Amino acid sequence: MTLIRILLPLLAGVGCAWWIDRSTAVRGLLPPRMAGADSAALRRRVAAMALLSVVLWVGVFAAAGQIGLASRVDQIDFEDFSRFNLFLMHGILVATLAVWLGLGYWRCGHDARTVVMTQLGLRTRTGQSIPTEIGIGLGAGVVLWAGVLAVVLLTALLLAAAGGFENLPNEAPKMVLWMGSLPVLLRLMVSLSAGVVEEVFFRGFLMPRAGFVTSNVLFVLAHLSYEQPFMLLGVALLSVGFSYLTIWRGNIWPAIAAHFLFDAIQLLILVPSAAGAAGG
Repeated sequence: MTLIRILLPLLAGVGCAWWIDRSTAVRGLLPPRMAGADSAALRRRVAAMALLSVVLWVGVFAAAGQIGLASRVDQIDFEDFSRFNLFLMHGILVATLAVWLGLGYWRCGHDARTVVMTQLGLRTRTGQSIPTEIGIGLGAGVVLWAGVLAVVLLTALLLAAAGGFENLPNEAPKMVLWMGSLPVLLRLMVSLSAGVVEEVFFRGFLMPRAGFVTSNVLFVLAHLSYEQPFMLLGVALLSVGFSYLTIWRGNIWPAIAAHFLFDAIQLLILVPSAAGAAGG
C-alpha cells in the first residue's frame, strides 16, 4: 500500500508533465532550444519534462497520495521544525523555472530579463506600469478576501444547519498555532514568497501552457497538505480569482499583490487570533 501511495503520485506527476509538454507544443510556446526536431532539442525537452514531473510529484501529487491517512501535519514537532522549510518548496519551484528556461533559451541570443519577464507573465502591456498593477491587485485582494471569507462562513453555517455544529472543525491545527507565533517579519516574508513564487509558477508559467482548468486544479492540489476542508474551499476560490485577475490585466503583478495581501492578512491577523483563541 505504501509503495502504491508513492508510485501513483509519481505516475500522476509524469503524466501531467507529459500533458503540459504536449499542450505547450500545441500552443506554440515551446522554447527555441526545445522546438527543433534534432536529437539535442529532444533531449532538452525530455529533461525539462522530467524536471517538471519531479516537481509535480513532490509539490502537488504527493499530498494527494496521503488522502485517507492519519494527519501528518499535526504529527510534526514544531519545536524542532526548521523555518527554512517554510521556503523550501518555493525555492524548488524557482530552481525548476530557472533550469527550464535555461534548457529552452540558453545561448539563443535572447536577453535574460526579457525572457523571464515574457515567459513568466511579468511583462506589462503598453500603457501599464508595475506600481499601478500592484495597486490594482491590492484593491482586488481586499475584495477577494472579503468575498472568500463570506463564502466560507456561509458554507460553514449551511453545513452546521444541516448536520450540527459538532461536524465542523473545532480545533486550530498545530501548524496554525505555530505560524501565529512566528516573528512578524518572517510571516511577511512567507506571505511575499508565496505571493511571488506561487503566482509566477501557477499563473505565469503553467496557465498559458496548461490552461485555466489544469493550472487551478494543480494549485488546489498543491495545498492539500493544509488538511482543512474550508481552507481548501478558500484556496480554490482564490485561485480562480487570481486567474481571472491575470487574464483581465494580461500580467501576474495584480495576482501577486492580491495573493500577498490575502496571506499577510491571514498570517498577521487571523492566524494569531486563532492561536490566541486556542490558548496558544
